[in-house]
Amino acid sequence: MSWGLAQGERALGLQSDVLVLLDSWLQYPADRVIFKSYQKLRMSNIFGLGTLIKEIYRIRNQYDVFHFNFGTSLIDLGKVGLPLLDLPFYKRRGKIVVTYNGCDARQKYKTIQRVSFSACHNDDCYNGRCNSGARDKVRQRKIAKFDNYADAIFAVNPDLIYFLPKRTKFLPYAIANWAEIETLPYKDVNRKLKIVHSPTNRVAKGSDTIIHSLDLLKKRYGDIVEVILVENVPRAKASQAYAEADLAIDQVLIGWYGGFAVEVMKMGKPVMAFIRKEDLQFLPEEMSRDCQKAIIQIDPFSIFEKLCEVIENPSILKKYREAALEYVHKWHDPVYVAEITKNVYES
Repeated sequence: MSWGLAQGERALGLQSDVLVLLDSWLQYPADRVIFKSYQKLRMSNIFGLGTLIKEIYRIRNQYDVFHFNFGTSLIDLGKVGLPLLDLPFYKRRGKIVVTYNGCDARQKYKTIQRVSFSACHNDDCYNGRCNSGARDKVRQRKIAKFDNYADAIFAVNPDLIYFLPKRTKFLPYAIANWAEIETLPYKDVNRKLKIVHSPTNRVAKGSDTIIHSLDLLKKRYGDIVEVILVENVPRAKASQAYAEADLAIDQVLIGWYGGFAVEVMKMGKPVMAFIRKEDLQFLPEEMSRDCQKAIIQIDPFSIFEKLCEVIENPSILKKYREAALEYVHKWHDPVYVAEITKNVYES
């Protein structure tokens, strides 16, 4: 999200640089990475704190807007009651903006009270780290502090807005490698339907339910179905696998789609995902309507039925491919997303 947004902002004439506290195996690009591994971050101790303080002073003197991602900052000790310690330093210099992406705002027991099924209903989600309720309290304290300091708040998943201040605005994804993604030519599904799923978090995405439905599909239709699972591989290799597919399945629990869906839609692949309709109230009306036309909508109870429908009527894929391409270019082009943030920065 950060790199894609920065590219869009640069295209609009802004100086926009991405600073990453900790590198990840996904290998997304950044202009500056402070720590190359989690081990180095943990082992750094006082030296590492000094590095962070120097970095805070460096960027405070160089930039006018500080846009934080995933509801955190450079010195964030929320677990010990000292969240977002560095926010006051930026406030003295310029604007503070924050974007929430998922479990930085989403809260387990409030979600369970609101909906009948979700990733939060499963006690194994993220190894049960939210089950005690303590993490929800940390999230609430951090959200309250950002509400106190931030000039603007964004969320890229509509359900997060239930947990955030009323002034929060929805922001579409701007993926990191937009310009590199080629829109592939449409090919008729004659003999074999290739279906891709990327279970980056199996419990959160409902991957077991998805994979079970795919197994049933293979039993019914045999060799005309090929399943491609993309897991624990760097971004570049994952993209190669996505390009081979005729259909992508994102998730069936969260109620929205992720960067994976945006990437494959840009390739011209139709996407299946669960869209929670009551959450669409937080989107622009036109985007809400377009979304429901562009994505093949499923839930945990209808995946197999929808997959069978696609196999029996493969022309469905072409219809959704065309709708998805129109949708992704209209709502997820990084320049369009950057126009939203630029207006906020300059207001």
